[in-house]
This record gives sequence, structure tokens and C-alpha cells, in this order.
Amino acid sequence: MASIVWSLTRTELRTTVRATLENSRQLIGLGTLAVMSLVFPMMFWGSIAEFGREAAGGTVPVGTLAAGYIGVGFSGLYLGFVGGFNQSRVGVVGPLIRTSMAPRAVAIGQFATRTVEGLAAIVPFGIVLLVIVGQGAGGPLVPILVGLGAIPVLAAGLVVGRTLGDCSRYVNDRLQVSLWVRAALFLAVMIALFVGSQVALASVFDDESALEPGSIGAILPGEPVQAYAGVVCSLFGAAIEPLGVAVAAALLVVGPVGFLVAIRLETHMLLGDVGDSETPGVEGTDGVPRLFDLTPASRIAWRYLLRTRRDPRTLAHLMPVLFGALGMTGTALEDPHTLLTVGPPGTVIAGSILAGGAFCLNPLGDDRDQLPLLLTSTSEIGPLLRGRMLAGIALGLVVAIGIGAPFGLIEYTPAFVLGQSLLATILVVVAAGTALGLGAAVPKFERREYMNVERAHPSLLITIAFFMGGIIVGAIGIVLLWVTITESRRGGITLLAVYAAVLGLVAAGGYWYATRRFRAISLDRW
Repeated sequence: MASIVWSLTRTELRTTVRATLENSRQLIGLGTLAVMSLVFPMMFWGSIAEFGREAAGGTVPVGTLAAGYIGVGFSGLYLGFVGGFNQSRVGVVGPLIRTSMAPRAVAIGQFATRTVEGLAAIVPFGIVLLVIVGQGAGGPLVPILVGLGAIPVLAAGLVVGRTLGDCSRYVNDRLQVSLWVRAALFLAVMIALFVGSQVALASVFDDESALEPGSIGAILPGEPVQAYAGVVCSLFGAAIEPLGVAVAAALLVVGPVGFLVAIRLETHMLLGDVGDSETPGVEGTDGVPRLFDLTPASRIAWRYLLRTRRDPRTLAHLMPVLFGALGMTGTALEDPHTLLTVGPPGTVIAGSILAGGAFCLNPLGDDRDQLPLLLTSTSEIGPLLRGRMLAGIALGLVVAIGIGAPFGLIEYTPAFVLGQSLLATILVVVAAGTALGLGAAVPKFERREYMNVERAHPSLLITIAFFMGGIIVGAIGIVLLWVTITESRRGGITLLAVYAAVLGLVAAGGYWYATRRFRAISLDRW
């Protein structure tokens, strides 16, 4: 079985390397990651080198080391969870692989492949850190021990995360409820985890003892990890505690046991063909509502909305936006009143981001399978692009005005809410056109699995850039609106007019560019 595992792992890794070398965008991303692995540690050179000097001098900062180990553990947990939840189907030869190789060998091969690919993103960063530690310590002993101590923590995080990812995937595939119920449950769990972690951290940092230098014992699992760090650095004078020995023993057990559990679960899923089922069939069809039955573009928009209603996984690429939005709402837990103040303008910005991000960030790649039909059966591509825009605008207005306007009346005057609604209309239209241009400029045609959804997802870089740009542009509009309502009406209206004109030109340019990009496509490439 070892030879089968090695053959499958080697083939998968060679395929990944070859695909990366043949894709200029992936090469640029890989180069950027390598540069960040070098540049980011350099920004903290002094602190990292000082840690090495203190450790070599007998004054071991176990609190700092424990904080680093917690970061290593969470990195492994994330990589393992993503690898378990987003398992590849072994390409289009999945059934052949499952019937010609031992299922356990396939599971081990997939585990090894995804683990190596994930570690390739963080190991260079860790090596640079250890090199700086060694420079400060004046020798290799300190970085070697620190690195060896990180291996059990990383391994435990990987196998625990992998098992959690496998369980989540299994439950998701076996759950006999609608896709919308699954999506709602997933969002509820993510929000609950975020709120819980924020409340826990807030309660910890309310205690001044938690802020003492060199100590993270009050932050779970800080105290156990700090004791483990003491065991790792015992050669340099750190105290060995029974808790640290117990943690070290537990880590050495969790790694192999967790690996066996994960492989057993993945083998069971392979034998049960979990994950290979297609999207549940839909019986019947729906007519086009009168509101959308006006033009060809509006009818296309309705079909996009209908597809999303039937399968919300088409919006899976917006998960990074959700995580970013959750991270920006942390202050609301300290002062809930800020929800009433920031919430209504926030819904306007969220609606504009949704309008552009839902259907416009990858118009070419999303329709790759239908491109030959689209390009040969229609005289112009405009209705398709406008249909995507209208579908996004409809979703965006539901959030920006349908939620933002009633929400805003709680705290703001009707005049401000009216202005906010007008601004929302401008922003969602502008966002749709701008996203269309961005998506056409950097299309993604490769099918890949993300959040248990296999399709041509938009570029992650473009998605995050659009998200950040939407926040900045929306915030500027909200500030201009506030100035217009409260201080200088004439000057504010002038600034808003200029603001809207500039954004309108950008959106029109995005739509124009996307149209030209579609018209320039040659079917010889397909």
C-alpha cells in the first residue's frame, strides 16, 4: 500500500506544480507569497532576534513562545479543516481511482497531498523566523529546539482540523434538508463562533493581569501551551511543570490517533461515494414575474436570481467578504449602540458589495461551459452582461434599501434615510458595473473546490480588492451625505454630484470593457 500512496501523492503534487508553472497568475501569487514570507518577519527582526538572545541567555520568554505555538496550532487547524472540507474528487477519474486502488491508500494519498500543499504556504515563513531567532541566539540550538517543539503542535492542529473538516463535509452531504437551511445553519455557526470568541477575548482583556508582559496564561489555551513551552525550553533554564509534561504527552498522542481517525472517516466517505452526488434535481419551473418580464436583460436577471434561489452555493465565493464583515463588527459587542449608528450606512455598503460580487466578478469564467452557445446564438452580448448587473442590483437593493431604510429610521432623520436610499441606488449600480470590468479583466476559468462547491470561482485577489474598495468608496459617500444633511447643503450636493459622476464613469468603463472582452473571444481557444 505504501507504493500506491507514494504514487498517488507524487502524481498529485507533480500535477499541482505543473499547473502552477503553466499559469502566470499563480506564479505571480506564489512569488508574492514568497516575498511576504521574507518581508513580514523582517519587520519584526529586532523582537524576534531579542527572543533568541533571551533564550540563549537563560531568560526564556515562554509567554512569547507560547503565543507563537498557539499561532502554529491555529494555522494547522485551519489548513486541516480546509483540506478536509474541500476534498478534491480526484479529478474526473474518481470512480476509476476508487475501484482500482485500496480506498485507504487513496485517503492517505489525498491527506498527504493536501497537507504538503498547505504546508508549502507556511513553512517558508517559519524557516525565516527560525533563522532570525538563530541569528539573535548566536547559534542553531535555540531555533532547532523551538522548531522541534512546533512540530507536535502543528501536527495536532492538522489532524484535529482535518477530522473536523471531514465531519462537517459528511454532515453537509448527508443532511436531508434544503440547501438554504444548510446555508443558514453554516452562517449561524460562523456568527456564533465569532461572537463567542469576541466575548471571550473581551472578558479576558478586561482583566489587567492578562496584559502582564511575557504571560498569556489567562487566555485559554494559553496556560497549557505556556507550560508546554517551558518543557521545550527546559535546556535553557525554563521550569518544567507537570502540566507541560502532560500537554507534551497529549500532543504526541493526538497526532497519530487523529490521523487514524481522519483516514478512517475519509475511507468511509470514499466507499460511500459521499460528495459525488450532483445538485438535487428541481421539478418543474417558474415563470418570469411581470417586474422582470420587460426586456431580455431583465429576464436573464431573473434566471440568475432563480438559480441562486435554488442553489445558494453559487454565492460561496463571497465567504471571504462575510469573514471580513464579521471582523469589522467586533466593536459592536463592546457598545451595542454602535449597531444603530453604523448599521444603516453599513447595510448600504454591504448591499453595494453584494450587488457587484454576486454575479459580476467572473462573467467569462462563470459561463465557460456555455460560452460557445452564447457567442454563436446571439448577435450581441450586452443583454447577458446587463442581466448579470440587474440580478446583482436587485439583491443589493434588498439589503441596502429594504433593510437599511427601516433600520436607519431608528437613529437617523427621514431626510438622512432618504439621502441614504438614493446613495444606495447609485452605489449598487456603480458596484455592478465596476465588478463586471474587474471580473472580465481577471477571469478564472479553472474549476476548483471552495467551501465544498466545485466551480470556476472568481479570483480571490479581485474579490478581496473589490470588498476593500467598496468599503472605502461607500464610506466616502456616507461622509459626503452627512456633510450635506448637517452642514453645507450646497457644497455637499456639489461634492456628491462630482462623486456620483466619477463613479458613473468608472462603472460605464467597466461595462464597456467587459463587452469588448466578450466580443474579442475566439472560439479557437476553446
